Amino acid sequence: MLRHVSANTSVVRVTGEDAAAFLQGQCTADLRHVALTDALWLNRKGRVLAHTVVAKEADGSFLLLCPHLSAADLIAVVTANVIADDVVAADESSAWRRYVAWGAEPNLPGAKVFATKRFGVAAWDVLVSAGGASLAGPASLAELESLRVAAGVPAVPADCGANEFPQECGLEAWVSYAKGCYLGQEVMARIQSMGSLRRILRRVTGTVVVGQELKTPEGKVVGAVRSAAGEAGLALVSVDLAEGALLGDVRIGSPAQMPAR
Repeated sequence: MLRHVSANTSVVRVTGEDAAAFLQGQCTADLRHVALTDALWLNRKGRVLAHTVVAKEADGSFLLLCPHLSAADLIAVVTANVIADDVVAADESSAWRRYVAWGAEPNLPGAKVFATKRFGVAAWDVLVSAGGASLAGPASLAELESLRVAAGVPAVPADCGANEFPQECGLEAWVSYAKGCYLGQEVMARIQSMGSLRRILRRVTGTVVVGQELKTPEGKVVGAVRSAAGEAGLALVSVDLAEGALLGDVRIGSPAQMPAR
């Protein structure tokens, strides 16, 4: 059964003769041979600034869908390093009614439908023209969030933001190690070769709330809950914590992971 929620997804179109080469040199995804992918936007220290879905259009332009930044903030991140490039980023959010759907693939004439695995279930980002038909089967964002957390799938920025590396949070599927230079690429390569992480995002079960500190019996803080839904959660914890470890009534589980597209 089709389920959906209205989304505040920002929609930005990037055009210009240099758009493809410029985006390729800025985000973590290899855009050369795909029409649809997820990408991270990093700072020079390899920390996560944004996540976008990147869809290449038939006219050579690119649609960027961002579920967590305003269009203005996304454009600022994407175009921060434009110098003499022929690149234009324009906000198209108001042109679309934006949804996330799951349970069944939406079938609306004229809609743009993009498959995503970021909720741990088969789901789709859906763009319907502002005057187009509405989706049936409304649900709640909490329902979708529960599915994500139960599946152990990380989210940006809830679980991985400006203080985290993608690899700490199970987001390796969104990082290319073979595409060549991009912002933050040297840090990504160093982490890949040295494996020098001190924290990891793991599933947790028990009485958990967002922001809760996790402590050893001696009172040492070894992590914090980043996402929670019922008795399931995701927590960024020390890599020294073994799976199955018990911190109070919170049990440490397997690492969180984003499924490959």
